[in-house]
Amino acid sequence: MKIGKVVGGSIDEGVKILLYPNTVIEDYSIGSLIVIEGKKHIYLGLITNSGLAVSQSMSQYIINRDISGSVKDILTKEMSGTLWTQWLEAALLAQTDGKKAYISDTMPNFSSIVRELSKDEVKFFFGVENQIDTWHIGVPKTSKVIDIEIPISIKNLINLSFGIFGKSGSGKTFLGNLIAGYMILYDLLNSSDQRLKLLIFDMHSEYALELKDNLGNPIEDGVGKVFKNWVKRYTPDEELAKKRGLDLLKINITKLTISDLELIAPIFGVSKTFIQYLREFKEIITDVIGSNKYWIIGILSFEKTFNLLSNSTEGVKILEELSKAGINDASSLFEKVYKKIRARLGSGAEHAYKSQIAKLSRLLDYPIKFGRDIIDEIIDNLTRSDGNHIVISLGRYEKETPLYMLIANLIARRLRNKILEKTLEGKEPETKIVIFLEEAHNFLGKDTYKISPFGVIAREMRKKGVILCVIDQRPSELDEDVISMLWTNFVLSLTDRRDISTALIGAPKADLFIKIIPLLKTREVFIYGQAINFPVVIKIKDYSKAVLFFKKKVNEIISKVDKEVEVLRREGLL
Repeated sequence: MKIGKVVGGSIDEGVKILLYPNTVIEDYSIGSLIVIEGKKHIYLGLITNSGLAVSQSMSQYIINRDISGSVKDILTKEMSGTLWTQWLEAALLAQTDGKKAYISDTMPNFSSIVRELSKDEVKFFFGVENQIDTWHIGVPKTSKVIDIEIPISIKNLINLSFGIFGKSGSGKTFLGNLIAGYMILYDLLNSSDQRLKLLIFDMHSEYALELKDNLGNPIEDGVGKVFKNWVKRYTPDEELAKKRGLDLLKINITKLTISDLELIAPIFGVSKTFIQYLREFKEIITDVIGSNKYWIIGILSFEKTFNLLSNSTEGVKILEELSKAGINDASSLFEKVYKKIRARLGSGAEHAYKSQIAKLSRLLDYPIKFGRDIIDEIIDNLTRSDGNHIVISLGRYEKETPLYMLIANLIARRLRNKILEKTLEGKEPETKIVIFLEEAHNFLGKDTYKISPFGVIAREMRKKGVILCVIDQRPSELDEDVISMLWTNFVLSLTDRRDISTALIGAPKADLFIKIIPLLKTREVFIYGQAINFPVVIKIKDYSKAVLFFKKKVNEIISKVDKEVEVLRREGLL
């Protein structure tokens, strides 16, 4: 259906379209796709603005009280297009000469016809899924319902880090689960020597368990449940672990580093002075204890710490080592440490130590342990070709940002060390790892990027097979270097101008799309980058239907494996 014609514009600023008088402007919402028929090329456009223009004479007719309402109605109907006009503005996304589609580098002629696009044109410009490395992500936004979906390339997506941005309730978790599900299928259905492994930090238990509605009611299984045969789920929440069959994850507190404390101390309200002295405090505590392994005990020198130590085999061994240094309780350790601090650093440092360590005592309320922890098992799964995907669900600790940061940092640091060890041994990585990192600004923000192990991963580990899925509702709080590393972005509704501008860094003709982002409805997303042919706004695929599809594929894979095992049994090979 023809809707208008081109009357102006440019490649950089988009084209201006004059709609025909009989075209209903209300049918053409911001973000919708249209087609422009030039003399030599067919152009794909995305509506970025719309409006009405009324001539001065028309305005005078409307406000003139001497003219009856019926006459005004006749004038409005008969003189449309003369006394008033309606228009659209559209960004040029792509063009084709009929053989292939590519980014627009020419301008359609004046008076080129503008029309609605067809299903075949959607396929031509965006491709079709093959259910091997490309998968449907949702339907394009158009003036009329087009029952055809647009695919993304999982193969291209996992080559480089990517971002999912949107305010709370916009649909980030639905989209994240959908993408994660496709990635797991991609790994299961492809026979590459390098397997794909996902590490998902799941703050609200919507990947490990179920997605929830706005009232917190479960509405559909997360990928951790759908693909339970290939996913191991962990949680620091002991009750959740027992009720839902997740593996319990406790923090080995002696593995914490200075960087870990520097990251979480401000959240606990610890003073900058204490943080500045932290390295000196560590040196002094090490001198007092006689060991570099348990310096954190000197930071957490409370009776509760010693009680916890006495309740585990590994803790008792630590108490025995402390006893050799003449330390038998919290008060004796505290006295020795603060005297050395005063002698070496002065009364200011002593005051900072004595007044601030109590704020860190919240660490003792978290599920902690001493000795070997389960993180080694997690790292082993991620780096082994026959290992499992990993989901870390916070359970009842979902609002405990410091605990989330500690767990994530410990895993990230050991993962990096494990990969570097293999590299130094001359071994090629067995896996490519995609880390889904919710509330990413906690690790990759302007103040945390340089000290977080995720910053190191972002900067150094891509060539070693580790990439990040950066998920955040405030992209403007991320470090600029992080934004520059993202090669595909999924941008849901945002309203803060700084967040919108940041989320669109790297998009072609980004200024043209700024108006679109605040107007996106729930589960509408603007996608641009390596994983999709051209920028587009889509309505995210119904996740409930996606789950049915995932479960069907899972049953097919299990059935195929069972048949292969049966053949091997019959042949006596098992």
